[in-house]
Amino acid sequence: MGAKASNHACKTVKAFADGMNSDFVLSDLLLGDSFTRRDSNSCEETGDKLDGVIRQILELLCEEHTHESRAFRQAEREMTEVMKMPNNQASSIACKRGVVLFALWREPSFAPRFHSSPAEQEFLDDLQVRVLPVAGPVFMANLGQRPDSFVALCATLHRLWPKQPLVLRGADSART
Repeated sequence: MGAKASNHACKTVKAFADGMNSDFVLSDLLLGDSFTRRDSNSCEETGDKLDGVIRQILELLCEEHTHESRAFRQAEREMTEVMKMPNNQASSIACKRGVVLFALWREPSFAPRFHSSPAEQEFLDDLQVRVLPVAGPVFMANLGQRPDSFVALCATLHRLWPKQPLVLRGADSART
């Protein structure tokens, strides 16, 4: 594919991402609204917003790796399939949340797009510095097969043990 086609593909992804409605707080989107703010439409709305965030991930990847990259094309195929998942199922929402958390872990330049407030910046810093370095390798060790467990682990570590140091130890260090 030539540079002109690659440029067009990146602009197309960017147009989708620019068109997304950004009236959300990423922490609520990833961890879920509190029970008092949930309604019957919240699952589909959350799915639509997560699709928009996934489009932003694709935009970033396209900018960094170009559309000609095999890695980008593979990521684009996988993320397109995730975005096709129905937004009215909890398993689909968990999968989409898992994609976003994975992107926050593996693409550090993605997080600043969501620093909408000091609290949100603190949330993202906690994920990137403390939670994801521990939860991400566990998720990948299990071949990324349970995004629902990955999301639940991240939410649990963030909400129930705030500011607690987390350390991922190998099997040998657990015995000492």
